[in-house]
Amino acid sequence: MEKMRDFQFFMTEKDERAFCETLRNFNHNIYFLDTKPSFESDINKRLVTDITKLSSEFFSIVNLEFISKEELGKCYKIRSGYYHFFQLGRAQMQFLRSHPDKYTEGCLQYGRIADSYETEDEEEKKWKNSVYGILKKMGQKVYWYYILPDGKREISTKPQNKLVALPDAIGKYDGKLGNFMLYDKAKFVPKGVNVVDLD
Repeated sequence: MEKMRDFQFFMTEKDERAFCETLRNFNHNIYFLDTKPSFESDINKRLVTDITKLSSEFFSIVNLEFISKEELGKCYKIRSGYYHFFQLGRAQMQFLRSHPDKYTEGCLQYGRIADSYETEDEEEKKWKNSVYGILKKMGQKVYWYYILPDGKREISTKPQNKLVALPDAIGKYDGKLGNFMLYDKAKFVPKGVNVVDLD
């Protein structure tokens, strides 16, 4: 049976480099495939060891233990001349990068890792579980900051489920200067930040 899951995060470029390096140290067969639709068909120009080397926001985490580079280079569809490389599969997990918010200056929008897997496939589950495990280990919990109808400001006492921030994002987007981590329009702050810090 196939199941799907995802996990959200906040990362700066510094965090991304650290995350890519940690994944590669864990398994040197892990690479990152630029899946942004473009005219580029050469898999060697799309496959990198560090996502910060490319400007794309859309990637797939690829484990070359489960697919050859040659096979991966054939996993696309062409629409209007653009190559749309697949993002999911036994050897792949979707990776969407965090990015500066387009509408609120100084704030960071979330990114996401997502995958689908066969529950009976232990090898597939094992490597994908490890990716989530590394993300959770590197990340820190974040807390929802919100304003009640009467204008009172609150920070949730419980951390947000399935959402973490990596260290550099924690340091640069703590909300104290209006520089929040955003999940769409919802604002989040790291542990230790109080409402009085957000004046």
